Amino acid sequence: MDRRGIKSLIVFGDSTNGNPDLCYLVGSSLPRGGIYLKRINEDPVLVVSNIDLGNASQGRIKKLKTYTDYGYEKINAMYDREEARTRFYEKLIRDEGLRGPFVIGGKNELANSLLLVDSLRRRGFKIVGEKSPTIVEAARETKDGWEIERLREMGRKTARVVEKTLAFLRKGEARRGKIIHQGKPLTAGRVRRLIGRLLADSGIIAPEDTIFAPGKSSADPHNRGGDDDPVIPGEPIVYDIFPQEPDGYFFDCTRTYSYGRPNAKVKEMYDSVLEAQNLALDLIKEGASCKDVMLSVCNSFESRGYPTVRQLAMRKTVKGAAEARHRGFIHSLGHGVGLTIGERPYLSISSDYPLTKGMAVTVEPGLYDPRWGGVRLEDIVIVGSPSQNLTNLAKDMEL
Repeated sequence: MDRRGIKSLIVFGDSTNGNPDLCYLVGSSLPRGGIYLKRINEDPVLVVSNIDLGNASQGRIKKLKTYTDYGYEKINAMYDREEARTRFYEKLIRDEGLRGPFVIGGKNELANSLLLVDSLRRRGFKIVGEKSPTIVEAARETKDGWEIERLREMGRKTARVVEKTLAFLRKGEARRGKIIHQGKPLTAGRVRRLIGRLLADSGIIAPEDTIFAPGKSSADPHNRGGDDDPVIPGEPIVYDIFPQEPDGYFFDCTRTYSYGRPNAKVKEMYDSVLEAQNLALDLIKEGASCKDVMLSVCNSFESRGYPTVRQLAMRKTVKGAAEARHRGFIHSLGHGVGLTIGERPYLSISSDYPLTKGMAVTVEPGLYDPRWGGVRLEDIVIVGSPSQNLTNLAKDMEL
């Protein structure tokens, strides 16, 4: 806060669910949300409803108060909703001795946040904005030991779900160009429904669904796979699973499979992706440049004749470069994972900053071709010297 010239921080929300900044700061689940108040060089205060004191006491904030302590009910009875809200925040600020410049954070409905900021500014409070990464994003960017253990446990649960999915898949049989499982053709929808049950049994959720994309649908990196898409022998299956603890930490893992021997082109793509990922995993360490790791993977793919997103960004006149919009390595190498599924750091050609000890980042090179499908492999790594790979899952392609 001192380096940024910030004297006070206010982070609020109607819930910690979907509000990673508030969730990170309070360290517990608050279904009805709360208000985090931090004055520079002072311990923070967390203000919650009376019925949420129990949940709040399980978190990291020691100084807990309720809305009633600041006369919320009386203020609410005297003024209309928006005026009462502004006067309540004004009382919080004055009673806790907060001084400006203030930063107000938390992922909330934009119009309401702007209304609150405008109202407080009119009352003389100096509220300032921040460039990304904000002060809370910067804190979330590196993981403490307890956060790494949460991610590690999520990795274990995710790997078990994948392994049970594979056990299910291996019971299928190739017959006349289809995979038959329990007397029926195997489809992406059947597999995803199984994955949903396995996640529920593990006590984790998939708020953004799961990708199980067989055949040519896998050529689109974010195609989840149509429910009726059949699984065909020899064609690639991209299985990308990114579950979350309820109101907590995510994991992210991708593997590519094939029933039996894949066709020669898909196998060539797979070998290229595996080589690129191993290269990147060797380079991921404290102090390494995000951009340089990404460019090294681009070099690897380009040396094998595949177009990459780098060629589009640099407008290079290279044979086939225009195809990089839909063929080859068409996305960044990775992103941070924590209380969201996509946060800093970013392993991209525009991320000219170093990796820091404790960052959690995915390493997910991929190759795509509308004629054949796609191949992607993804692990989560904790940056260090050496770094730790949290994804304990084999990379055998053939089922």
